[in-house]
Amino acid sequence: MPSVDKFDNGKQYSAFPGVTPSHVESGTSVRGKSHISKLGSSRIRKTLYMSALVVKNHNPDFREFVEKLEKKGKCAKIIIVAVMRKLMQIIYGMLKNNAEFNKNLAFAS
Repeated sequence: MPSVDKFDNGKQYSAFPGVTPSHVESGTSVRGKSHISKLGSSRIRKTLYMSALVVKNHNPDFREFVEKLEKKGKCAKIIIVAVMRKLMQIIYGMLKNNAEFNKNLAFAS
């Protein structure tokens, strides 16, 4: 990953490896399923995927975030991609501010 100084915010940082949603729309008649963009580095996505699996299943700090998505009826793969994106945004904040992980900041609404 490039330095966080090259990005203006966490959204841009999470878009770099391609873990942001890509919507399929064409006017009002075509509405396809959304998917991740996959424009970035596949190596980073693979690493994030495995990390997101572990975080989703074993990290108590992410439990509420995952349960909220499950209550909305999201499938497992969408939840994993959401966790990947959240991890990227948390990493951006930690590196940009030279700070440790803070659950209250990471999951502030």
